[in-house]
Amino acid sequence: MKKTLSVLLAVIMAFSVSAATFSSYAADECHCGTTPVVYVTGFAMTDLVANPGTDEQYNVFMPETSAIVRTVAQLIVPVISLCITGNYDSFAASLSKALNELMKDAACDDNGDPLNENVDIKFRVDPTAEHGYGYDNRFNYDWREDVFDIAAELKDYIEETKAVTGHSKVVVKAESMGGAVVMTYLKVYGSDSVETVIMQSSAFNGINLVGGLFTGDLNIKTKSVMNYIGNFIEGNDTMTVFYRCLFNLLCGFILSPVCNAVDRVFTEGKEVLYEDCLRDLFGNLTGIWTFVPNEYYEQAKDYMLDEDENAELIKKLDAYHYGVMDSTEEILDEAMADGMKLAIISNYGKAAVPVLTDDSYQSDFLIDTARTSLGATCADYGETLGEGYVQKNADGHNHLSCDNVIDASTCIYPEYTWFVKDMMHTWYSIGYDHFTWWIAQSAVQPTVNDTEEYPQFLLNNQETKTLDPLTSENCETQSTDVDFTAVFQNIFSKSN
Repeated sequence: MKKTLSVLLAVIMAFSVSAATFSSYAADECHCGTTPVVYVTGFAMTDLVANPGTDEQYNVFMPETSAIVRTVAQLIVPVISLCITGNYDSFAASLSKALNELMKDAACDDNGDPLNENVDIKFRVDPTAEHGYGYDNRFNYDWREDVFDIAAELKDYIEETKAVTGHSKVVVKAESMGGAVVMTYLKVYGSDSVETVIMQSSAFNGINLVGGLFTGDLNIKTKSVMNYIGNFIEGNDTMTVFYRCLFNLLCGFILSPVCNAVDRVFTEGKEVLYEDCLRDLFGNLTGIWTFVPNEYYEQAKDYMLDEDENAELIKKLDAYHYGVMDSTEEILDEAMADGMKLAIISNYGKAAVPVLTDDSYQSDFLIDTARTSLGATCADYGETLGEGYVQKNADGHNHLSCDNVIDASTCIYPEYTWFVKDMMHTWYSIGYDHFTWWIAQSAVQPTVNDTEEYPQFLLNNQETKTLDPLTSENCETQSTDVDFTAVFQNIFSKSN
């Protein structure tokens, strides 16, 4: 009888504790109707620092200004020597030595582990209970790490956010490299804690730039450099058009000899530069390998890594490329089948980074549009898809941009994919914030057909800082037809 009574009392006590715990959770549960947002930042969104939190703290990446000045000073004599002797291998060796010294604290060993254990990111931001428009819990991370380790950190961060906000789910905004982190999180931990994923300028499908550089492609062309610098002077107002024409006129004379000289350094000194610097300095950074597209991956491994010396690193890289990147559609389909909502935002209208042989593709200034959109058909930068072009997949909706540059019908998720013209990579405006907030708080799966305010194709209005529907009237932002009367009137009005 005593044993029976003891067991009964134990059960009652256990139930009482559980009930109290549940009651406490229920009391803390938030019923505001606004889902908290976890913002998974991109590559190098916060600096790497050595000796964080001490008097000896200094920036590792981006390097301190004084360190950059010392590096430039070290290259003065090698530059003079190059001009006299034309020995590009010797200059490449000097450049490699200077870069290795500048970046030594950010370097990793052959296994992908940091050489300097006293280096970490500058800011780690703990989740707060605040949530609503303008409040994001910002998840920063050491972008050198294995993406699976970062995903584990993200899991803890999401759980902490849920606990402090009193919500059972969060919205995740994944920016740039954050897209690879979120895809790895979904692969390993599922989507039970995620209400919506917003991929904004995300590198979850790799970047042509890194794929090319990791396979030894280096090529500098004057026209490409001009286009890239011209990214900063796009717009269709009178003065911007004038400045663009003036820039094109002057740079043809100034940039050409500089670009030719730099291209010769990269071409003739490439093997020394890769062997003495780039392979060890960047090839061992695990996180950066998430930027290598799968179609470049095996060639990049052969070019950048040694199968014996880098065996442990290669295991980590294979796990991501053959376990996550090549399963992107499968992972997202499974998450959406379980109730997660998805939105993909891809930017275009910007020239690509001008260091590859083929750099004519549409981009957001860094990542190619075809990749951030998961498969859009894009015209080359400055071109169109051609007169009479018809979208490839006829699904009953128009997915062709009015400027005839983007065919979104070939995207994996054409109904859930938006495009913003003339939006720089991660250089978001207040209008962009309004747009992502609308997506984040949508009660149902948002689509490109839901509202006239946010159709599939939008324009980053650089004057008003808003996102406007892209139309045939506002889509021409690279005009070189100058109205000189308007220019002089503008200058005169400003002088008065």
